[in-house]
Amino acid sequence: MSFLRADSGTCAANSASRTLATRARAPQPALALLVFMMALAPFGDTEYTPAMPAIAHSLQADYGTVQLTMTFYLAGSAVSQLGYGPLADRYGRRPVMLGGTALLIAGFLLALVSFGIWPLLGSRLVQGLGASAGGVVADAAVRDAFPADRRQRIYAKLNAAFALAPAIGPVAGAYLARELDWRANFAVLAALAALLWYAVWRWLPETHLHPDRRATRPRHLWRTWRRILGTPRFLLFTLLGGCAVGVVYTALIGAPDLVINLLGEGSGAFAIVAASILVAFVAGAWLCVMLTRRVAHGLIVAGGLALLLAGSLVLLAVALRLGAHGSLAMFLLPICVCFCGVGLLLPVTTARAMAPFRRTAGNAASLLGFVRMGVAALGTVAMSLLHRGSVLDIPLVFLALTGAAVLAFAFYLVRERSG
Repeated sequence: MSFLRADSGTCAANSASRTLATRARAPQPALALLVFMMALAPFGDTEYTPAMPAIAHSLQADYGTVQLTMTFYLAGSAVSQLGYGPLADRYGRRPVMLGGTALLIAGFLLALVSFGIWPLLGSRLVQGLGASAGGVVADAAVRDAFPADRRQRIYAKLNAAFALAPAIGPVAGAYLARELDWRANFAVLAALAALLWYAVWRWLPETHLHPDRRATRPRHLWRTWRRILGTPRFLLFTLLGGCAVGVVYTALIGAPDLVINLLGEGSGAFAIVAASILVAFVAGAWLCVMLTRRVAHGLIVAGGLALLLAGSLVLLAVALRLGAHGSLAMFLLPICVCFCGVGLLLPVTTARAMAPFRRTAGNAASLLGFVRMGVAALGTVAMSLLHRGSVLDIPLVFLALTGAAVLAFAFYLVRERSG
């Protein structure tokens, strides 16, 4: 089956040679800066999540409504990515990154002065509108500046940062929420965003050497998006990545309720949960990096989906069997299995989704982010609607997202075989 074989052939070699020649002229950004660009937004997504119970109490809001702060953020992030890609292709990566980071700073400052749930929801929307620039620009810059034989490993490291950051965020957020007021979480994020703006202004080179003046024209945009979305592999890998990202955000907005309110553990236990899923994701991302040169990408995807499905089913079984009487470890183990699967999936799905696009890398990165964040936002909406203070909330959404990913992958394999 072609999908399960490693890419090879004369055409691929010739294409790689042309790409290498083209990319040699583009300056390569520092990997540390790309990681910072990629990681700040997802870190900010979840750094405040340990304070969600305190936010609900302080603003006199229902916990399910507080969960919508993540939905508003992801919705803003998804929509804005459709604009950042064309703007980056038209005006360059650097100015788009500076503008997006400035908007992110404004969103964090708005959160600091929010004294009601609706202003806080609005601030999260502004944060989402600014935050998506980092992922779009970082993905496109890698496609601009690095040769094809290095990209998947670089994407693996960037996507490790993308998924590690929301796992690290609650560890820091739990300390801040316990020692200070919940607004301290957003104060720290505003300071980090200001530091990122300076780093981009000071050290990010322009990697897009041939701006496309047509990139922002509506007719050209429509044709470009239709061509990208008409690429079956792009759709498949983007959807799979979206389901994996949805699992991350579902876990991180549901875990405070599960750990603190349902299982009766303290905020210190939530820090343990965050650290555990961080380790699980690192293991999955490390495994992906190790396998990427030895194993066909289809098999890596299948392995990641298998881990997600197994973890979701075990988590559902624990919730049905033990309910709120189960121990934290019983719930945490299958969640960690799921995060290991996410770490395995994200790097390869990003690299394969972006692979066919050179001149339109910005648009491809935009659509990639739009679909990913859109799917994740739907997962958080489901969490909010399902919220009944039940241990079933997380496993049901996990299983829905994983089931959709498995069905999409199976359909694609059948289509490949019949074709």
